[in-house]
Amino acid sequence: MADQREAVLNFVRTSGPVLPVQLSKHLNTNILFASAMLSELVANKKLKITTASIGGSPLYYLDGQESLMDTRLATSLGGREKQAYELIKENKVMREINLEPWERVAIKSLKDFVRPISVLIQGNNEIFWKFHLVNDEEAKNKITEIMNNVYEEPKHVVQELKEITNNASTLVQENIIEEKIIEDIKPITQETLQKDDIIKEAVKNLREELLKEIKPETKSIIEEKPVKVKEELKISEAKKPEGKFYEKVLELLNGNNAEIIKEELVKKEKEIDFIINLKTNFGKLKYYVKAKNKPTINDADISLAYSDGQLKKLPTILIVNGKVNKKALEMINIKYNGQLTIKEI
Repeated sequence: MADQREAVLNFVRTSGPVLPVQLSKHLNTNILFASAMLSELVANKKLKITTASIGGSPLYYLDGQESLMDTRLATSLGGREKQAYELIKENKVMREINLEPWERVAIKSLKDFVRPISVLIQGNNEIFWKFHLVNDEEAKNKITEIMNNVYEEPKHVVQELKEITNNASTLVQENIIEEKIIEDIKPITQETLQKDDIIKEAVKNLREELLKEIKPETKSIIEEKPVKVKEELKISEAKKPEGKFYEKVLELLNGNNAEIIKEELVKKEKEIDFIINLKTNFGKLKYYVKAKNKPTINDADISLAYSDGQLKKLPTILIVNGKVNKKALEMINIKYNGQLTIKEI
């Protein structure tokens, strides 16, 4: 399996950002297995994945292939998103407050192409958006230029850049560059120091006067250091699935050499979620499985299962105990081909 992972990485390295269908052809396997291998490499931080998709499939790419990703993924944009993409690419950095409402909405949707920047100006936070291929130094200079046009006196940009990484539980990890723009610092004079000393002395005297008026026992309580109290957190255990439907699903999974990593009861006798390892010729591949006990499976059920799989960055297997309607089948075969597989029991 290690050799297969390296083969996948080499293919992405030489072919640029790829779709699962391209990898499946290269390895002579099906799209579902190709998607599973790519998802595993994303989970292990060997590859990156786009939020936007081409034909229902995201692009997978390596660090350093951002420019290639931009070129290929931008062709799938249309309408307002395309206009917003051209706008931010041309301007490099834009101040959110200056954007039209439609521009603001469209730019926020371009998660693969833009990065938000929080800027502190006179005690107020402002949001700027930078094109993802613009480096930090260029963005900093551009923000300074924009703000110099707003304020008469020039401002200085602090050199420190702070990256904030979201927790893994979020759909999408985003790096936010926090830059601070501050006014010129006035020199500290002897007069300023004297004023500070007067204020400190006044506060000290006031505190002493208040303590004199407080009863001794109360005073001792005030002067004591606060005691930290540990609160016991009660974590409710997830309900273990059970029942006839659960047994049917287990029988199907065990019959296909699936190793259950996690199982969660969503709704008793109606819906169960699994994370599994499936043994294949390429080794163990991880999948998200949603099992639904419902007379008729419609397109909404398909979309929900696919979305849940995307949040977990895993290809999806939908196990159903009912009839799949025509519209749902069309969605699987056209929109989610290779990203979602359905099995009936």
